Amino acid sequence: MRESVTWFENDVAPLFTPDRIVGTIIWMIVILFGISLLIGLLLALVRYPTETSMMRMVDEYEADGSKKKFKQGWALGWNARAFRIWVIDLIIGAPGMVIAMGLAIGGAILAFNAVKGDFSFAPGMIAMMILAGFLLLVLAIVMIFVGLWRQFIVRAIAIDDASIGEGFKRGWAMMAHNFKNAFLTWLVMLGLKIGFGIAFFIALLILIPVMAIMMIPGAVVGAIPGAITFGISSIFASGPIVWVISGFVALMFFFTVVASPATLVSSWFDIFSSSIWTQTYREMKAGEIPPVLQTSEVVPPPLA
Repeated sequence: MRESVTWFENDVAPLFTPDRIVGTIIWMIVILFGISLLIGLLLALVRYPTETSMMRMVDEYEADGSKKKFKQGWALGWNARAFRIWVIDLIIGAPGMVIAMGLAIGGAILAFNAVKGDFSFAPGMIAMMILAGFLLLVLAIVMIFVGLWRQFIVRAIAIDDASIGEGFKRGWAMMAHNFKNAFLTWLVMLGLKIGFGIAFFIALLILIPVMAIMMIPGAVVGAIPGAITFGISSIFASGPIVWVISGFVALMFFFTVVASPATLVSSWFDIFSSSIWTQTYREMKAGEIPPVLQTSEVVPPPLA
C-alpha cells in the first residue's frame, strides 16, 4: 500500500497539474477508446457470426425442418454475411459515436478552462453540451425507428445474401410495405422485453448462490490471462502499474465467468426475439410474392 501511495503521488498526481491536465485527458480518452475498440472487435468475432447463424438456422428450419448441430450452425454464420452486418451496425452507430466524442472533448475543454480559472468559454461550452444532449435525445428517438429497420436489413443480408446497399434497400422496401404489421410486432416484442426484464431481475436474485459458486472457476480462469498480462507488462513497466493492468485483465475474465448464468438466461430471450423477427421477415417476404396461377392438366374435349 505504501508503494502504491508513493507511485500515485510521484507518477499519477503530476499528470493532473494545470499544465498537463489537457494532455492527460486526451490520452485517457484515446486509451479508453482503444480499449473499447479492442474489446468490441473481440466481441464482434463472436456476436455477429452467432447472430447470422441463428437467423439462417431458423430460416432453414422453417423452410424444410432441418436442424443443425453447433458446428454446422457456426459454419452458417462464419462468412461475409456476418461481416456485412457488422458494417451495418458501424454505419448505424456512427452518429451516436460522433456526438459522444463531441461531448467528451467539450467536457475536457470545459474542465481544463475551469482548472485554469478561465470561465469565459463556459457559456458557449455549456450551450454546445446542451445542444449535444438535445441531439442525443433526438437520435434516441430516431434509433427506435432505425432499430426496427435494422431487423429487416440484417435478415436480408443473412438470409438472402444481399450486399450492404441491397440490404438497406430491401429492408426499407419490406418495412415500408408492411409498416403496420412491423410496428405491431415491435410493440409486442417491447412488451415481452419489459416482462422479461422483471422476470430477469427475479431470476438474478435466485441465481446469486449459483454466481457465488462460479467465483471459484472465475478466479481460476481470470488468473491465467492475468498472469500472462503481468509477465508481458513487466517487460515495459514496473511497480503498481503492472498490477493495475494485469488486475484489470483478470477481472474482465473473472466477471465474465461469474455472470455466465445470468448471461445464459438473457440469451434465451435473445434467441426467442431473433426467431420471432426471422419468422416475421419470412412471412412478409412470402406475402410479397404473387400467387402462382393453378393450371388444369385435364385437356378439354375438342369442340364439335
